[in-house]
Amino acid sequence: MLTLPPNTAQLHTLPNGLEVILLEDHAHPLASVQLWVRAGSLHEEKWTGAGLAHLVEHMFFKGTERRGCAQIAQEIQSLGGYVNAYTTFNRTVYWIDGVAENVDGYLDIISDMARSSNFHADELVKEQEVIRREFAMGNDDPQNVLQHLMQRTAFREHPLQHPIIGHLDIFNQVGREDVVGFVRRHYVPNNCFLVIVGAVDSTNVMASVEKHFGSWERRPYEPVVMPEEPAQMAPRHVEKEFATDIVRLSISWPIQGETHPDKAALDVLGFILGSGRSSRLGLELRDKQGIAHYVGAGAWSALDRGLFSVEAECDTDDLAKVEEAIAEVLSTIIQDGCKQDELDKAVRATLGGLLRQRSSTRGMASSLAHSWLVQGSLNQDNRYLERISALTIADITNAARKYIVDERRNRVSVHPTGTLKTTTRNGSGVKREEAQRFELSNGMTLLVGENPRLPLVSMRMQFLAGVPVESEANAGATQITAQWMLKGTEKRSSEEIAALLEDRGGSLSGNADAHRLFVGADVMKGDEALAMSLLSEVLTQPAFPASHLPKIQKRQQASIREELEDPLTVALRRARKEIFSGLPYARTALGTAKSVEAMNEGACRAMWQQTVQARNGIISIFGDVKADEVRAQVEGLFGGLPTGTKSQAGFTPMSVTAAPSRHELKLDKEQGVLVLGFPTVGLQDPSAPVLSLIDEACSDMGSRLFNRIREDLGLAYYIGAQAFHAMGAGAFYFYVGTDPKKLDLVEEELRKEIADLAANGLREDEIQRAKTTWKSSWLRGQQGNGAMADSLAWDELNGLGFDHHRKLPEIVEAITQAQVKEVAARFFGAASAFTVTVRP
Repeated sequence: MLTLPPNTAQLHTLPNGLEVILLEDHAHPLASVQLWVRAGSLHEEKWTGAGLAHLVEHMFFKGTERRGCAQIAQEIQSLGGYVNAYTTFNRTVYWIDGVAENVDGYLDIISDMARSSNFHADELVKEQEVIRREFAMGNDDPQNVLQHLMQRTAFREHPLQHPIIGHLDIFNQVGREDVVGFVRRHYVPNNCFLVIVGAVDSTNVMASVEKHFGSWERRPYEPVVMPEEPAQMAPRHVEKEFATDIVRLSISWPIQGETHPDKAALDVLGFILGSGRSSRLGLELRDKQGIAHYVGAGAWSALDRGLFSVEAECDTDDLAKVEEAIAEVLSTIIQDGCKQDELDKAVRATLGGLLRQRSSTRGMASSLAHSWLVQGSLNQDNRYLERISALTIADITNAARKYIVDERRNRVSVHPTGTLKTTTRNGSGVKREEAQRFELSNGMTLLVGENPRLPLVSMRMQFLAGVPVESEANAGATQITAQWMLKGTEKRSSEEIAALLEDRGGSLSGNADAHRLFVGADVMKGDEALAMSLLSEVLTQPAFPASHLPKIQKRQQASIREELEDPLTVALRRARKEIFSGLPYARTALGTAKSVEAMNEGACRAMWQQTVQARNGIISIFGDVKADEVRAQVEGLFGGLPTGTKSQAGFTPMSVTAAPSRHELKLDKEQGVLVLGFPTVGLQDPSAPVLSLIDEACSDMGSRLFNRIREDLGLAYYIGAQAFHAMGAGAFYFYVGTDPKKLDLVEEELRKEIADLAANGLREDEIQRAKTTWKSSWLRGQQGNGAMADSLAWDELNGLGFDHHRKLPEIVEAITQAQVKEVAARFFGAASAFTVTVRP
């Protein structure tokens, strides 16, 4: 039986009915402040299906009586906080994570948003445009379409039949008075509660809560009563065509709500059936028969009801075989139950995942809040963990027999356009064209992909930069420069830049990684000329306003500190530092606390000038555009960029000269971590795809590492591999998280597995599984104009050619067992390992 530490959270209730959950945790000087509103898409009443709860969440960031829209975000940033929110079926949650000493400031801002948001009509119009773009993106996502199709099929009366975002035709009818009415109805202290977890003093925090929330007016509140969903008496079957390359299938059965005693057994049943390659469905459909690209299973619930689902992705020709195989796997577990080792594995993995969620202040706050929301008890999640640990084979078998019954079966599927024989079609559909490559007059490369299926356009500008052209003194300059460029130009302020596309439902972004600087925009058709013009202005006329540098530095330093809190990240970063000692990739794109603190305008202007040059960059534009028109527009806007040269410094092949070494680190954490790192090759090397395939084979729940070290020996919390390929250099890491007392034994076993890999390579069945998983991931990565614009430009920028993406499946499929063995032997010799351990 699982033994959990005592729950020391405190519950307080203000006179106005606002409940406050406090947990002092002084492990780190951090805190999470969360306001939970018991109102989600299920509580929209006459506006059910409008997405009103989600719209309200967006509007809470658009200004209050005391603060403007930009001021809310800037003030939170100035207090070292990160703010966000989300809406589900049964709640809306606003949260700020940051330093504990500023909790009073966070409470002030959340209180102001909850009590005094002004919902200006003009801001509402702008935000509705933003959400309309979310509708467009959702309509472009086949998995999203599948999920909504299942909801409409499985629920006939209950509001779970509607998407959280709502239906566009109803959403378009919502006005300001409806938003204000929803807030006045649901946003009352007696329908909300606060959760605060972190290094705080309870007495001081309660005084702060009373100061900011105590005068919030309590009002009468009548809970929303959910309609009764009629019992399903016969199976339901729905099919839909969609512009996709593969079939997506979902089969679901109605289940009880989150607090029902059967929920724990259903969650573990889902894990046994469909979590990872070693699951029953994974082994049968992917490994044995090779008929599914993806298969999974699981249970989800709102407060009173939910679904147990099995999902799969496959080629059209394999659908019948997939459904037959799923039926056979389900029949077997219903008749014969599960095995004890399956149950033990599923229980350990489920417990481990849930416990790891609690390792951060936000995760712990969310766990306490969830307990309070669903059961009115701060120990509900603990009791759920105890139920998980006490499950028996009989519990799993009974759950399968009780819920997986034919008459309550809901089956939906999404098919490639033109493949459903019963569908009448009036046209031939839309085809995604191959990308076209052009060269501007100044030597800059332009890639254009015509994809008129939806009225959306994505554009990306990428330039070689990053750690190869930085030094210890200006480390992190590329990332800071990319962010700073968006904070003002010679013509526009930061606020004007942010609003220009956002007000039209678009977005602008800028950042940097190991060896590139990139900016991009995503817009609706019709706004592409405006977006191109803005990107040109940002790239050619950045003002680098001094007031923004301290804020950017503060955020970047916070990211650096965050990395130091995760033992695995600390170990991986140290292994990287040692492998690439004396080489650029010893550093990361974030830089160091010292270099970021010393950053100045001169360093960033220099980085901009040497980076934003025509021959050093790629422009890629994908979406509902015409290549010739785009070419003319881009030539007019970007043809004036200085020609320059393609950066060479630091991008040529690098030779690792550091000798393998061992490093023992100590952190104030409970877990132990082991990383074994090996220098490899850059992304242009022919061995890179082979190493990526080995990574795929060693990184999931069906891998030899997982099965031997975690399952057979029970030595690991998690285990996997990570291939790193950059321009001119690369590394490969094997990692394990474990009980610190077992680190030595784990290292011994991991080295045995790596030695076997180096000596014998992978088995043919391991290679085939890895290829199948890689292909599925590759297919998923093609969804959306932004993904394609980014991926093809990345390949072109790195010298692989924009058509490398199209060739990759053939390259990976052609990898042989002999190649894998040769590459493993070349790189994974015991004498080449850089070893890093992290202990408490």
